[in-house]
Amino acid sequence: MASALDAVRDKAEVKPGKGHKSRKTRTIAIASGKGGAGKTSVAICLAWSLAESGRNVCLVDVDLGLSNVDVLLGLQPRYTLEDVILGDVPMDKAITRVRPGLDVISGGSGAAALADLDPTRRNQFLSRIKSLEHYDFLLLDNAPGIHRQVVAFCLSAREQIIVINPEPTSVTDGYALLKVLRQNGLRQPPYILVNRVQRGFDHATLTQRFAAVCKKHLRAVVLPLGAVPNDPAFQQAATQSALPAALHPQSPGISAVTRIASLLTRRKENEALYSNVEGFWTVSLNTLFQGLHLPSRVDSGSAKEKRGSIQDVLSRLDQALSDLENLTRTPSGTITLPPMAETEAARLARFGDRLRRVTETWNQSS
Repeated sequence: MASALDAVRDKAEVKPGKGHKSRKTRTIAIASGKGGAGKTSVAICLAWSLAESGRNVCLVDVDLGLSNVDVLLGLQPRYTLEDVILGDVPMDKAITRVRPGLDVISGGSGAAALADLDPTRRNQFLSRIKSLEHYDFLLLDNAPGIHRQVVAFCLSAREQIIVINPEPTSVTDGYALLKVLRQNGLRQPPYILVNRVQRGFDHATLTQRFAAVCKKHLRAVVLPLGAVPNDPAFQQAATQSALPAALHPQSPGISAVTRIASLLTRRKENEALYSNVEGFWTVSLNTLFQGLHLPSRVDSGSAKEKRGSIQDVLSRLDQALSDLENLTRTPSGTITLPPMAETEAARLARFGDRLRRVTETWNQSS
């Protein structure tokens, strides 16, 4: 029996007209049940590996107001997805070229803005995303956790990669994410990728047990995508705001992601893997606005749940500010600015302006 999601997709999917060549783009949502799984590093390296194999790839950061793909890559995009959604900026202006075959779109708070669009702005946004039709792969780096935006993007994508690591809490939260997706109509089997695997750990057994639990309790099949070792090259690249593959192309982690990219490119079973890009975004918007079955701690249906969601974002923001303070404070307690501080200070100032606007909006509505 077709699910409500299938009905929305069938209605929203853009059909090619006579003489129009249908685009074939594989849209893959990358998600994790909690933070710390290394999802963004995997997304960046996977995008690079797919581009290295000759594919045309666009990595879109759809994190909720805390996008960090551009930070990890040392990019300073002039425009973000937020500017496309809320302003008059064409989509191609928000695209940043990382290397031949690999583009990045920074999120800003674009994922959150999608849920607040009126019909006119929704149509304007959909008319602008047609410039993404030429990509072979559209990779979506979601926010960590189980939020409305995460669920909507995962359900709308034709393929999903759930990233977990060997920690029990990561495995449990990965299962919880898959459970919510199944409750909301996910039928195709998602990929499971085990990240940050320590030397000697039996990741194959972990994947088998995870798959067995999903089959027993959720009646869900999962597709093992392999494992990525805990590679210091990833942490070093993040510190230097660079592509890990550019610094250490032969490192164990990069080799593992390259194998995963090869597995994905070889999977060409049927047309169900491909989607029209405009159709994907249409389904995403419709899914955001329709009723989703979410755990009470993350659903935004009531005032109490909204406060919980706000507290979660504020907690993450507080941690980010603490990390920034630690970067600039010496052991003696004095403040020492790192190299390129002027440039980073400009970005921090823009963040401050956005926070001030959000605070003013809350004060006006209270």
